[in-house]
Amino acid sequence: MAYQTLVGALVVGVIYSLVALGYVVVYRASRVFNFLQAQFLYFGALLFITLWGGEGVTSFALALVATVLMMAAAGAVLYAVVIHRTTGQPHWIQMLLTMFLGIAGLNIAQLIWGSDPRFLDVPGDRVNWGLPGGAVISRVDVAILVTGIVLWMILYWLITVSPMGVRLRATAENSTLSAYSGMPLTVWFGVAWAIAAAVGVIAGVSFAVRLPVDPTITEIGLLAFPAAMIGGMDSIKGCLAGGLILALVQQYAAVVWDTQTSIAAGFAVVLVVLIVRPRGLFGSPIVDRV
Repeated sequence: MAYQTLVGALVVGVIYSLVALGYVVVYRASRVFNFLQAQFLYFGALLFITLWGGEGVTSFALALVATVLMMAAAGAVLYAVVIHRTTGQPHWIQMLLTMFLGIAGLNIAQLIWGSDPRFLDVPGDRVNWGLPGGAVISRVDVAILVTGIVLWMILYWLITVSPMGVRLRATAENSTLSAYSGMPLTVWFGVAWAIAAAVGVIAGVSFAVRLPVDPTITEIGLLAFPAAMIGGMDSIKGCLAGGLILALVQQYAAVVWDTQTSIAAGFAVVLVVLIVRPRGLFGSPIVDRV
C-alpha cells in the first residue's frame, strides 16, 4: 500500500509541477500571481476533448499539439488585450483582475460545454505494468511521468539558460530599464502568458486521463498553487520539487486520514516552508537596492 501510494504521488507530483510552472513563468516575467492558470487547465482539457476524435495515438497527438498552439495564442492575446492595460498599476490590481477573469472564464466554459463531467478514454489506459514490491503503474501514468519531466527540462533550459530566458529575467528584474534598452515588454510578457497557457493544457489533459473533466478541475489547479510556493515563486527547478513534496504529503495524508485532511496537510507544509524560508526552497534571495 505504501509503495503504491508512492507511485501515485510521483505521478500527481509531476502534474502539480506542470501547473506550478504556469504560475512561476508568469510571476518570473511580470511579478503577477496568475490565478487564471486553473482556467487554462479547464479550457485546455475541454478543447482537447472537443478536437480529439477519440481514436488512435496519432489523432491524440495532433489534437494535443493543436490545443497547445491554440491555448498559447489565446494566452498571449489575453495578455495583450486585457492584462497589459493594467501595466504600471500595483500588482494586486493585476492579481485581482486574473481572479475575476478566472471566474468569468469558468462561466464561459460552462456556457460552451456545459457542466456535465466529460471522460477521456485514452489509448493504453487499461494497460498496467507491475513494479518490484507489488506496485502497479499504468502506461498512461508512465507517459505522464516522462512527458512531465521532459517538458520541465525543456522549460528549465528555455527560461533559465536560453537567450529568451535571459530576456524574460531582465524584464522581471527591471522592466523600466529593459524598456529603455529597447526590449518590447508587451511581447515578452505575452510570451510568458503563452507558455503558461500551453503548460496548462498539458496539465489539464494529464488530469483528464485520471479524473472526469468538470468545473472542479479548476479547484485542483488552485490546489497546485502551494507547489509553486514551496519551491519558490520564481524558481523553475523549485516547481518539480514543490510538486513532488506537495503530492507526497497529500497522498500519504489521504491514506492515513482522509481527503479533506490531506488538503489541510498540504497547506500546513506551505505554512512551515514559508515560516522557515519565506522565499521558498529554491526561491531567489530578495535584494533591496537603495
